[in-house]
Amino acid sequence: MKCRDFSSVLRTFADVLDVADAAVARDQIMMFAAVFDAHPTSSVSDLAKRIAALRVAGSTGSPSLGDVARLLSALKSFLDKTAKNTVLSDVNAIEKLLHDRASMEISAIARMTTEAVAPRRRTRGPDAPGVRDDLVVHYKEKLEAALGDEEKFTTVYNDLRANTAIGKPEIIALAKQMTGSGARAEDAALKKIWNRHQSLVVFQAKSRATGGRSAA
Repeated sequence: MKCRDFSSVLRTFADVLDVADAAVARDQIMMFAAVFDAHPTSSVSDLAKRIAALRVAGSTGSPSLGDVARLLSALKSFLDKTAKNTVLSDVNAIEKLLHDRASMEISAIARMTTEAVAPRRRTRGPDAPGVRDDLVVHYKEKLEAALGDEEKFTTVYNDLRANTAIGKPEIIALAKQMTGSGARAEDAALKKIWNRHQSLVVFQAKSRATGGRSAA
């Protein structure tokens, strides 16, 4: 099965969870679907091999892949009598992979797989112009408008990563404007941008889980 088709299965499952008023579980599945959105034409089995090679150290957190694995187990039981063998085989493979990486944070693996498909940017020469403020403003507006929306933010983030007109100076300036803290490396700046969005996603999920009440 292609990753885009597997993502469609996950999003349908998320819709069911939404109807069942399981907002936290729905958000976890939507976050995980972004992993497959980054590789739409790859097969699920090929992506699984690449995920298996990712480092787990330093990427632990919540919500985790173990949380998603438990949800996929429920999905597998639901699909057992109706889905094609290829679908069940892919669900089984991904579920096993997630159990093996149970402590890994969902956002970490989403970020890693997104970065894996982004083309490397050209390094600017000594005569290249300075920071392109127009691009910084453009992406700042688009990213901030999509904050908290997993699908929209991932789309804009992927576009940012793929845009070869944007270099290290723009990324660092963008991170500074969006998060208020600086970064010296491009990867660190991108991580700050992603983490701002992810923090909001987690906050929204917890808020929904508590009905908007304080956890205190």
